[in-house]
Amino acid sequence: MQYFKNIIGFEQYKLSGVFSALICSLGLGLAVALGRLAFDGGTTPLSVAFFRSLLSVVAMGTICVCMGISLRLPRSALISMLFLGCLFSHMAFGNVGSTKYISISLAALLFFIYPPVVAILNHAIARKWPSVIKTISITFAFLGLAVMLGVDLDKLDPRGVVIGITAGIACAINIIWVAKKVPSIHPFIIVFYQSAIASLIIGVLAWYLDELRFPNEIGGWLGFLLVGVLQTVSIPFFYFAIQRIGSEPTAIINNSQPVASIVAAILIFNEALTLERFFGAIMVIGGILVTQWDDLRNTRNRLF
Repeated sequence: MQYFKNIIGFEQYKLSGVFSALICSLGLGLAVALGRLAFDGGTTPLSVAFFRSLLSVVAMGTICVCMGISLRLPRSALISMLFLGCLFSHMAFGNVGSTKYISISLAALLFFIYPPVVAILNHAIARKWPSVIKTISITFAFLGLAVMLGVDLDKLDPRGVVIGITAGIACAINIIWVAKKVPSIHPFIIVFYQSAIASLIIGVLAWYLDELRFPNEIGGWLGFLLVGVLQTVSIPFFYFAIQRIGSEPTAIINNSQPVASIVAAILIFNEALTLERFFGAIMVIGGILVTQWDDLRNTRNRLF
């Protein structure tokens, strides 16, 4: 009886991880859609990223103090956290910085190369090939993103491509590093230190490039604040998910983020729901569901 109770508890723990990944994807996807308000209002992507990082430092630090969570890091985790902070800053900058040279849709697709990269790296570390079903479903979801985003490959600037791809790779390494190197550190602490380091790096970069500008109208301020709040709330769920279901399932589920962005754009900004977007979203969601089903099946086979 205790064995079955443990199985049920384990599955509930995993379910909370899936829920965390979905909440993260929804929040980040909505933030991307609302970013238009901020940018149309006169601010810049680097200013938004800098504000988001500072807000995360204040929010996570306050929550940790109120919950009695010590912000002291073990010495063994100091180097890891510094490395994660550098990766985090490039994730934040590269995802938006690449749009200076390439289209937004291509930038989004290049960044979301990280879920298949996470799968490849995880299986390389474990020295085990992924199942055929998982390989097909991950590929199907990625192709769904391309269909949904309507990527235009006519004009490719190598600078934008490099920035976008390296941001996606940085995200993949960040996820795996958290799962492998600091699995016992509370997500609030991870976000606190990552955001502190990212604030320093992005702040210096924004100042050097003269990109620190506040919105100049009410709509811009609304978008500016909402993006910061949504991302600050969502990112801890990302690391909760990693610790509960692992880096690979979290990354795959996060493929739903662009779906959330497009749905939000349709509902908020009355953008058209094209046939390509509809079928692309179905491909993404279908690929995610099949991947999770394959993982669940393999987990049950190992347990029983």
